[in-house]
Amino acid sequence: MKLIGVLGGTFDPIHYGHIKLAQEWKALASLSKVLFIPSGLAPHKNIILENKHRMEMLIIGLKSYPSFMIDDREIKKNKNDFKPSYTIDTLKSLDEEKKEDEVLCFLIGSDAFLKLESWHLWEELFNYCHILIVERSEAPIKKDQLTTALKKEWNKRVTENVDDLYNSPHGIIMFKEFDYLDISSSQIRDAIHLGKSLTHLVPETIAKYIKMHHLYH
Repeated sequence: MKLIGVLGGTFDPIHYGHIKLAQEWKALASLSKVLFIPSGLAPHKNIILENKHRMEMLIIGLKSYPSFMIDDREIKKNKNDFKPSYTIDTLKSLDEEKKEDEVLCFLIGSDAFLKLESWHLWEELFNYCHILIVERSEAPIKKDQLTTALKKEWNKRVTENVDDLYNSPHGIIMFKEFDYLDISSSQIRDAIHLGKSLTHLVPETIAKYIKMHHLYH
């Protein structure tokens, strides 16, 4: 079996936090590739930049990572219907296209996982993918943080064994504490407004692109 990582986000812009999350899970679970899927119309976040700049920065930022690929299905979908890009719809379409020996693994931070119940048809996510959580060392997931419904799914699905990901077609929850980079897009935009260096936040090629096109001013 081959495990395919799926990482969604506004990528407004892509930053080291996104790349680190993908790198850590790729190494631990031996993911064959990771799909970076920029949101078309995000239901939970405002998107600042137009699609062409977000896509161009993804292309530039991921050039050095041959197993990291860009999937623009949400952006293409939004061009036609202007409806929010729901993760469940994206996973369904990926599931229809994947090969028989491929398994989808949705990559997510612990903060987002704790809010999973607010996502559209969240319980159906487990029918199409495993969920791999990056846990912050300073903010580990505690069971008393989980809602009743989320705790039920957690108890039923959680594992510490990577082999379980290969032996099940979907529905596993796995979490690991990594050297998490706590970077947000708003933090990057604030740094730009204050004229601070972006060196520790985004790849140099992205910093140059932002400066060249006078983005986020």
